[in-house]
Amino acid sequence: MNRRKFLGLGLGLGAAAMMLPTTLSAVNFRETKTSAFEGPKSHTVDDAMTELFGTSKTTVSNVKLKAPDIAENGAVVPLQISSKLAGSTVAVFQDANPESLVAVFTVPADGIIDYKLRIKLAKTGTVTAVVQDGTTLFSASKMVKVTAGGCGG
Repeated sequence: MNRRKFLGLGLGLGAAAMMLPTTLSAVNFRETKTSAFEGPKSHTVDDAMTELFGTSKTTVSNVKLKAPDIAENGAVVPLQISSKLAGSTVAVFQDANPESLVAVFTVPADGIIDYKLRIKLAKTGTVTAVVQDGTTLFSASKMVKVTAGGCGG
């Protein structure tokens, strides 16, 4: 590549970077909803969901949750959450660890709900993904079996 093309490309990318937004509109749920994260050891999924959303009643539809049937390593359990809803909040819960709430995402206007993440599970448990669309909560759940020693059985 010659020097002029390289400099032109660099200046073009620099100008484009100047037009990008400089602030994010993320909500720190650990500060605004502390009781959902820091509950007692017997904190259940329903308790955490009620603390976060005000209710634990969900409609089981419109949300896809992909997770392995058997996780050979509980320290790295891959999840994929997707939905065609125009949701405002996506939350992940599990009942295998002492704290049920795993993650909360705020979805920007016209955002696409398609998240991939990895979570830790101490033992076999159910993972639940909840999408808030207006005042309605939609969910999907999946039982994930965590094997000891990674033997797969």
